[in-house]
Amino acid sequence: MATVLGMTANKDSNATPSASNAGSDANGGGSNADAEWADFMASHSDDLNDVARSRSARKFDKAAKKAEKHAQFNVNDLKNEAFVGADHTPGPRDHTGRSWLDVDDVMDEGSPFTPPNPEIGSVRKTTMLFVTLLVLGVLCLALAVFIPSLSGLLGATGGVMTLLGAGGMFARHRGHSETRTDIFDDGARV
Repeated sequence: MATVLGMTANKDSNATPSASNAGSDANGGGSNADAEWADFMASHSDDLNDVARSRSARKFDKAAKKAEKHAQFNVNDLKNEAFVGADHTPGPRDHTGRSWLDVDDVMDEGSPFTPPNPEIGSVRKTTMLFVTLLVLGVLCLALAVFIPSLSGLLGATGGVMTLLGAGGMFARHRGHSETRTDIFDDGARV
């Protein structure tokens, strides 16, 4: 019969102990193992001191101390009276009155505010003509860029229409001084 050894045959924990290990554990005597461990520590003390002073060891110690601090205090260690007791005073989440978040209800109580009615009214025909000329002129200029065969015609037409529309709107614009209702009117409109 052939014995097949796997890749981890040397790490097999179920294998029978070797002759070197049989002496210390087989008789139940731990003094021999302690002596071997002390001998190992003495022979490798320089290497072990280097490992103990390494950056990884310092990081591990820091993480262990931090975990120990977290484990010292737990919320389950507190009594329920620490959170809600007989002498409970109301906090900000216990507010039952009205707040500024209830804007619609609060603003409607006794406020003389009247919301604006943005009625544009009728638009003059000349204003509509100048806006149309301006928009069509800009469109013609954009088409002149995309259609090279008609760029001369579209560019000239679009330029004239844009100038007429913008010039007409500028000429029709009534300035602030013409729209005042009184001397204290600063022109602000809602």
